[in-house]
Amino acid sequence: MPLRYLFADFGSVAFYMITALLPLYFIIFFFLDLALPTNWLTWAYFIISACIGFLIRYCVEMTFGLLTFFLVETGGIEDIFYFAMSLLSGSVIPLWFFPNWLETIAVYLPFQAIFFMPISIFIGETTGGEVFTSLGLQLFWLLVCYFVLRMVWNRASHKVVVQGG
Repeated sequence: MPLRYLFADFGSVAFYMITALLPLYFIIFFFLDLALPTNWLTWAYFIISACIGFLIRYCVEMTFGLLTFFLVETGGIEDIFYFAMSLLSGSVIPLWFFPNWLETIAVYLPFQAIFFMPISIFIGETTGGEVFTSLGLQLFWLLVCYFVLRMVWNRASHKVVVQGG
């Protein structure tokens, strides 16, 4: 069952990229005359990193979604979760702009592997051996998040809560 949700999520992301991101980036690159990476290895590392980041995001969000089997109300927790994930993943503000204490917290969480690492590879901030360190760290977080997802999925599949009458 998680595989079905993975491909549904992939379809949503692909649709969003085609209908929203690509036209927006086309306009931005056309009017601002920005440069794309010219090295094919940068593109290859970015694509690999972005795919791993997508899988980490999927595992984290799916695990969080499964927590609804154990909680009655998740509205407030969901708001805090998505705010923290947006902030600590570097999708709103790159991690190198954070104060030291917040950057230290963000480095020890899997969220940076979702957006910050792929983007830092794409813009050339992460190069050489640092790329392999980043990819290795992403793979580590992918395995941890997948293991947690499988554990929570197993527990949630044994729990059914019926509200109402």
